[in-house]
Amino acid sequence: MKRHVVWLAILAVLGSGFAGCGPGTETPEVPADETSQPSPSDEVSSEDRPVEAFARNCKTTCSGFTASGGTCNVVGFGATTFLGGCKKACRFARQDADAKAASYGCQLAQCSDACN
Repeated sequence: MKRHVVWLAILAVLGSGFAGCGPGTETPEVPADETSQPSPSDEVSSEDRPVEAFARNCKTTCSGFTASGGTCNVVGFGATTFLGGCKKACRFARQDADAKAASYGCQLAQCSDACN
């Protein structure tokens, strides 16, 4: 029991010694003559954002036929946000096209995907 108390005391002393280490939390003062508007070079485009950089959009264009023998064209859209990839986005687009085709009474024959 005494060993545990001694170890806890040692760890408490060591832990309190490191409490002041690390970067400061003070924010640097900004001179009054500088504006709060970021310069154009500081702006970040949507392609540079870490989460959105991996986002993918897919457009699936499908053609098919109706029960009466007519032709039909259906377009489906799909998207992913983070690390989804084109394959997943196009799978969502195909599901969207299938749902639209079913509501139109269209049987899809072929589809082509365009991912960006």
